[in-house]
Amino acid sequence: MGFLDNFERSVERIVGGSFAKAFASGVHPTEIVASLKREIDASTKVFSRTRALSPHHYDIGLSPADHERLTRLGPSLVEEIRQALSEYASLRGYSFSETVAIDFHTSADLSEGIFDIRSGKPGPVVWVPTLSWDGTRYPVVARSTVLGRGTSAHIHVVAPGVSRHHCEIRWNGKRAEVVDLGATNGTTLDGKPVSRAALPDACTLGLGQARILFEVVPQPEEAYHALTTPHPPPAQETP
Repeated sequence: MGFLDNFERSVERIVGGSFAKAFASGVHPTEIVASLKREIDASTKVFSRTRALSPHHYDIGLSPADHERLTRLGPSLVEEIRQALSEYASLRGYSFSETVAIDFHTSADLSEGIFDIRSGKPGPVVWVPTLSWDGTRYPVVARSTVLGRGTSAHIHVVAPGVSRHHCEIRWNGKRAEVVDLGATNGTTLDGKPVSRAALPDACTLGLGQARILFEVVPQPEEAYHALTTPHPPPAQETP
């Protein structure tokens, strides 16, 4: 109930008054969040112990009266519901291939106080390793990716204690491993020094004082092919 308590307090701030009074009749926002929890649990597809894909789009049908009451609060309520679902998914270890979307629509077939939730079926995905450093997420699509402070490194990591060619991420299409390249300050995996080690689907690499998050995340198949398809060089201009 912890995150539902936090959600209720957030909605209280939105409505600017008593939560119970504002929703004394009709659909209660916490009912929606509780139903979304059940929907995501039922619709998530488990690929392995560490890879579970959830639908990213949820459509909520409401009676005209409930729709008017809830949408009157504006996009803030939708954002609170979206965040609550995202937090629950994170706690459960679920992943999304795209940003979570919550949509309300009116249904004349529903009575006040009754609502319907439907989730969209995710399209085909590819599980892609990524490295997050300095606010940027880098997809790892090559068999070898070198990290370091040198300009020739594939991912340029500038921080104290980082060698020019510090470590290498090797990816065989299914699993990844890290290989230390003789860095002066070594490489750590979740705080432990390593020279070569398999990478779990979520972990933190230490390169000097830099901390880099490694994650394997679902990517829509179409977007993945766009990442891995070589682009033709620009056409030469005719003089």
